[in-house]
Amino acid sequence: MKIPYSGDKLVLWGKLQANSPVRIQVTKTFNPVGKIPADVTVNNATVVLYKNGKAYLTLLHSGKEAGFYTSDSLIQAGAAYFVQVSAPSLPTAESAPVTVPLELPGMTAIRTRDVVGQMNHQTPQDLISLYFTKEDALMDRHFSIKLTSYYANDTISSYPYASADNIPASEEDCHTWGIEVEKPKYNNIVKAYIYPQSRVFLMSNQCLPAPAIPLKFYVEIGSGYNYTNRALKVTARVGVISKDFFEHSKIESKQPEGVDHLVLPPQKALTNVKNGYGLIFASNEKTIDLP
Repeated sequence: MKIPYSGDKLVLWGKLQANSPVRIQVTKTFNPVGKIPADVTVNNATVVLYKNGKAYLTLLHSGKEAGFYTSDSLIQAGAAYFVQVSAPSLPTAESAPVTVPLELPGMTAIRTRDVVGQMNHQTPQDLISLYFTKEDALMDRHFSIKLTSYYANDTISSYPYASADNIPASEEDCHTWGIEVEKPKYNNIVKAYIYPQSRVFLMSNQCLPAPAIPLKFYVEIGSGYNYTNRALKVTARVGVISKDFFEHSKIESKQPEGVDHLVLPPQKALTNVKNGYGLIFASNEKTIDLP
């Protein structure tokens, strides 16, 4: 197959989270014909963060994680940012400006322990009910929900199951499931860093039910042999996110995969990076403890 290729370009990925340090990943594309390179990280780039149209700071390579550039400076809610990245022999790439959301969702959450789950019935599960306010439904915003279980020796992103009698279980164009890459963890067995992923529920305010009707998810709260390790606590991280990330995740969730789909055209990925690829988006989040 002759696949057109326009040459190597930078790929940028980063979430600008309000009141959190900056963290941007830089990699590059590779020719789809030929061998797949073992490493596509770019570790000699110059990564400049712009704030409200002016150069704000230059990010430093983390040193420990290939391709990651960071700063201790905190992202400000309400400010507009974009990233400009240059590297030897690669075209300079620049993301579109993104404004960090000012408002947080006004939400309450209830955890019902040891319920009969709808999936994987052998595992102990809790039911998480999340109630949004009327004000959230009236504003044109996009939301993210991530559930996490904390154990004595580990923190695990709970893999939530949507309740069958609830909006998240239906096929709607105003919500989707996204994948979030966690911070790398060093694995002593493989002697290398691994990049765990978590499942995040994303939705537009158009999908929100009435304030008295919750969004409901089941979460597993047991691990280990016979699930004897029980979660010490569960948290719900809820936030307002950029529309670009919602649209990107919605396209990715429809991407055909598997041998049966080899002859189908791929979905076109969404990017907001000029002269490159990837996505720079913003969020404002809070974490709710669920006792």
